[in-house]
Amino acid sequence: MALERRGIDAALGAYLDGATTVPGHIAARYDEHADHPMSVMMSHPDIGRLLAALTAASGGRAVLEIGTFVGISAAWMAEGLRADGHVDTLELDADYARQTETWLARVGLAERVLVHVGPATDTLAGLRPAAYDLCWIDADKAGYPAYLEHAVRLVRPGGLILADNVFGGEDVVDPANTEPRVEGLRAYLTAAVEHPELLTAVIPIADGLALSVNRGPS
Repeated sequence: MALERRGIDAALGAYLDGATTVPGHIAARYDEHADHPMSVMMSHPDIGRLLAALTAASGGRAVLEIGTFVGISAAWMAEGLRADGHVDTLELDADYARQTETWLARVGLAERVLVHVGPATDTLAGLRPAAYDLCWIDADKAGYPAYLEHAVRLVRPGGLILADNVFGGEDVVDPANTEPRVEGLRAYLTAAVEHPELLTAVIPIADGLALSVNRGPS
């Protein structure tokens, strides 16, 4: 058993790239936005494939996404849906939402992925409790703690809650950094680890991914 954490060098990265098949419509979406000033916000294929697998493993019936951007992660999760499954994805920016809806229609995913436009907390408040198998959180970091509380209510017992970027570009380890973004990430991870209804692990992939199983009330 290796107790040390290992990094991923260029050679191992290339090997992993060869082991990750990216569906054609998603690959084209990456290419379309390669020069976007916020292209870093697109989920890496390593995370995309993980999301697809976890969507399938959690049942693939209903997925909730907080933070749509250009639809990459929603499309990855659609890969893991069962035939009658769907994704509800929440986006504050009306322009990104409109662009994503157009793209989803073009690639045949409009019937499987529904984009909700507006502040996430407003939409989340109106959703049915325990209706989702999985919730993926990748939105404004200061809002993460509030999103977690909604996710615990909205994800069924046995379902999964995942949050991206919990390392905050390693800013979370600097005690002098009290930016709302960083404080939100710290608060999220503390709440996820200490929550009595969650069993949480941190996966050191990309900028850190927190995975929680919703065990329900004890």
